[in-house]
Amino acid sequence: MNRRISLAVVSLLMAISIHAPPAWADTLVIVGDRWCPFNCEAGQDHPGYLVEVAQRSLAKAGHTVEYQIVPWTRAVQESRRGAFAGIIGAAVDDAPDFIFPQEEQGIVSDGVFVLKEKNWTYTDTKSLAGIVIGVVKGYSYNADELNAYIEKYSGDPDKVRVTTGDEAATTNVRNLALARLDAVVESPEVFWYAAAQLHLQDKFKSAGTVGAPKKVFIAFSPANPKSKEYAKALVDGVNALRKSGELKVILAKYGIEDWKKLATGAGRKK
Repeated sequence: MNRRISLAVVSLLMAISIHAPPAWADTLVIVGDRWCPFNCEAGQDHPGYLVEVAQRSLAKAGHTVEYQIVPWTRAVQESRRGAFAGIIGAAVDDAPDFIFPQEEQGIVSDGVFVLKEKNWTYTDTKSLAGIVIGVVKGYSYNADELNAYIEKYSGDPDKVRVTTGDEAATTNVRNLALARLDAVVESPEVFWYAAAQLHLQDKFKSAGTVGAPKKVFIAFSPANPKSKEYAKALVDGVNALRKSGELKVILAKYGIEDWKKLATGAGRKK
């Protein structure tokens, strides 16, 4: 081999090594049902703040994140066996056997919503007498009492109607507008976002809150031996985004304040 060819080969190899991804880089597929603004439509400019945070945070560790919409129960079940890397928008109660990062990726509350003309307020499960509530299959809400009520009456359509599918929250909002439900239990951010998308926000009002706010996470599959590594990389990446100011820019796209500021009373949702 002459010297010119040798130099060309060396240059080619150097170029490949410079532009190739790190040897430890992985592609992670994370899944969840549509729960906007936390996680929205895949492949769009606004896929949800949790999606953008995951993608940018894990990219700092050399990983690529792909996001897919999958009905929640299936998302949990298939991630549990390792078919997906993890689930997005989970509370610890949703999948306690999963690998959760040491720090949360958001804070979520639950509220109860009704038509504006309805003269009723949720206080506890006793106040649900004569009320048909809409919930999402597989969700864990912020009060054990309500979760137990849902489990007990999920087969009784005169008390609890459980919605499935990858747009279950939107379906519940639509059914509430059509008076097929008396009330819907949902995160305020999710409920009002869905209502706005349907141009129905003027039809509803809040009728109470459920329990205390909970931390929300991107949780990783217990079947994947690298899940702890991903969880740590996510936390490190989010902290780096917060320090650089990138996190604030991402959250502003969705009208959301940094949850750390919210937790200390230094900020509030817009």
